[in-house]
Amino acid sequence: MSTPTSILSRGVSVYSIPSELLANLSVRSIQAQPTAEVEEANPQASVPKATPSNLPGGAGLSCQTCPSANFDTVEEQRAHFKSDWHRYNAKAKLTGRTVTAEEWDGMVEGISSISGSESSSSSGSSSQSKVAKLLKRQTLGGNNDNASDDEEALELADRQRRAHLRTAVIWFSPTAPLPSLGIPKDTHFGVHRALFPPFETAADYLTELRRMQLTGTDEVDGERRLTLLMVAGGHFAGMVVSIKPRGKSEKQEVKGAGEVRVLKHKTFHRYTTRKKQGGSQALNDNAKSKAVSAGAMLRRYGEQALQEEIRALMLDWEDDLAASERIFIRASTHGKKSFYGYEGAVLSKNDERFRTFPFPTRRPTLQELLRCWHEVTRIKVSHLSEEALRALDEEYIASLQPKNKPIKPTPTPAPAPSAPIIPKLSPEEEAKIDRRKRLEEMVRKGRLDALKPFWTKYQSDFEPSEVLGLVASSGQEEMLRYLLEEAKLDPTQPISTSNNRRPYEISANKNIRNVFRRVAYNHPEWYDWVVDARVPSGLSDEMEQEQNSKKNERRKGLKEKLKEREKQRAAEAEIEEQREKEAEERKQKEEAMRNVAMSLSGGGGGASKGPQKLGGKVGGEGLGGMSQEMRLQIERERRARAAEARFGRG
Repeated sequence: MSTPTSILSRGVSVYSIPSELLANLSVRSIQAQPTAEVEEANPQASVPKATPSNLPGGAGLSCQTCPSANFDTVEEQRAHFKSDWHRYNAKAKLTGRTVTAEEWDGMVEGISSISGSESSSSSGSSSQSKVAKLLKRQTLGGNNDNASDDEEALELADRQRRAHLRTAVIWFSPTAPLPSLGIPKDTHFGVHRALFPPFETAADYLTELRRMQLTGTDEVDGERRLTLLMVAGGHFAGMVVSIKPRGKSEKQEVKGAGEVRVLKHKTFHRYTTRKKQGGSQALNDNAKSKAVSAGAMLRRYGEQALQEEIRALMLDWEDDLAASERIFIRASTHGKKSFYGYEGAVLSKNDERFRTFPFPTRRPTLQELLRCWHEVTRIKVSHLSEEALRALDEEYIASLQPKNKPIKPTPTPAPAPSAPIIPKLSPEEEAKIDRRKRLEEMVRKGRLDALKPFWTKYQSDFEPSEVLGLVASSGQEEMLRYLLEEAKLDPTQPISTSNNRRPYEISANKNIRNVFRRVAYNHPEWYDWVVDARVPSGLSDEMEQEQNSKKNERRKGLKEKLKEREKQRAAEAEIEEQREKEAEERKQKEEAMRNVAMSLSGGGGGASKGPQKLGGKVGGEGLGGMSQEMRLQIERERRARAAEARFGRG
């Protein structure tokens, strides 16, 4: 009999949880868990275990805390959770003294209403403090020996409640084994608190989680719409995402979370922050004197332009913002002025749909918004045991102890040995480490023939996503093609050792990325390649040939341009060389003519002084070495001078 495929092999959407799992979930919160400290302080305290009959959100609406509290509608149940009776029992439950509705009426008979007698300005926190005072008064009026222990139990209960309200993730646990879904023991599922309304009790979260499922009959025509907005460092990114249930004619698979569409998205950037300085120009102006540099003026202009662009975008997205059930905003106090707090603002500062991102975010980009969308709307999975979870709960509750209140001394643990004890590995662990090294060596050397039988035999020892990431980052194309197409490893699972990125995102080069794209084109029905595997698009043979032909044409054009450019340079060099040669010859002729002229004019036709250039004396024998043309020219000049001399004498 084959083992069923676990639903945990793919990401599970908060809005599309399998019905079998949803029907067997219960809320696991710090508020609902007993601790060893309370049990030691109050041995008589007993907290009933959750059973299918009293699970929250069941067929009959009830309250696990208050005895005999049943309701016909969800609204009545929510109103009960805000009542003084429930608040009293929520704290008295850990001391074993919960009361019925009749007993509660008798306790407060003759006493003014704990919350209703106050003025209209009294807050919920004031009502809760008065409930605590009543509990303390009753405790002091009883056995004085146990008064201090009871007071400590009440304080612990209050810290438990505050711890429950501060956790960023609401955890749910199956109430029964689910072998058909392939869920192992000690598996817990977490949902970000930001997706829920601000509840004060654990029971409301399961009811709301079941209401959030996409069934096609939900409010707003079965659609869930979220808006994500980020602004930081002059960068803005915004996105409106809609998720709807698939139609009846469409095939619904476990991997599908419905029809996800990005309705609107926009990014832009303005120069608002000086490089390596941090902080906006407005904050710098408020902290110091107003700078008058050109850069400061540009940054002020950028801040104003960015604010105006965001406000114009909010006005353009008014309908989508109104239809969004949650609006996640990441912005500084100054940056939030772009979203609300001005005349004509689409959003209000006190909008209950506002949420901050419950995890660290990077620079505002469209890719970062998509990452945050997946992080918020995907179920978190934990495999911690109950003992480990209880230890974490107690540690977190202890951290809420007031600083000015003395903490009970704890027994000092025995000193640790000076030399660390290295645990000895079992033969199985050593064999796994050895197989890991062999796998890395095969991938590094590209030995596909050796990898195939090795993977067939030992694939259960490795995480598929880790192996795909190792091959993709090593640049082994043939191995990657084998693992994707023949071994059918899932590329949608995150790699825990690589900051939860997908194997495609750590590819070594473009050729590796093309392998993912080819498989995505050939087998689009295997996975949600774009959303889960983060492969941008498929790549067919025709598309690749077209890309290669375009690349070859570009290369050919570049080569021809280079050849033409070399020819042009050679021609220009030849012309320049010819010009220099002609200029040199011309210079030599002019120099020779100048020397002859000087020799002729030096002594009125007589003998020249000193040695003569161009062959010595200027006589009939001194013209040797000259061209015929130069000789004739010199002879004509000599005759002309002789004629001038004769005319002068006559």
